[in-house]
Amino acid sequence: MKKFLGMFLVVLVSCLLFAMPAFAGVDNRTIITETALDDDPTSVTGTWNISDYSKVAVFVDYDEAETGGGLSVAVTMEYSYDNSNWVTGYFHDFAGGATLQTTEALSADGWYYLWLDTDWQIPYMRLTLTATGSDVDDIATVASYLVGYK
Repeated sequence: MKKFLGMFLVVLVSCLLFAMPAFAGVDNRTIITETALDDDPTSVTGTWNISDYSKVAVFVDYDEAETGGGLSVAVTMEYSYDNSNWVTGYFHDFAGGATLQTTEALSADGWYYLWLDTDWQIPYMRLTLTATGSDVDDIATVASYLVGYK
């Protein structure tokens, strides 16, 4: 009976260990729900715990309705070890290529894509979208989504 129980535990543990990669995969999360940036609010922020992810990317959806011109939205990121103390964050994007960015200005409708360096150990990230030139008739509608690999 002890031999059977021992074999059963070995098989059970083996099954669990081999099944673990099946539970890992791509995770999609909304960081900032669709928000209209006009004269109030002019910015929106979303925070996420990314400590469980080995790879992190963010999509920002930007749609402007303007009459006066000069409307844009700045994308910035901050990082924290405790979700209280924040430092300026750097990220990669297609516009900058291999050069790390601290901000990116969006001024045309569409999707913007950025990603974090996989070598960084960052528990928390905070994404801020700040409108410039927005008012009651110059409105930027934004949303953002995190795509992470666990």
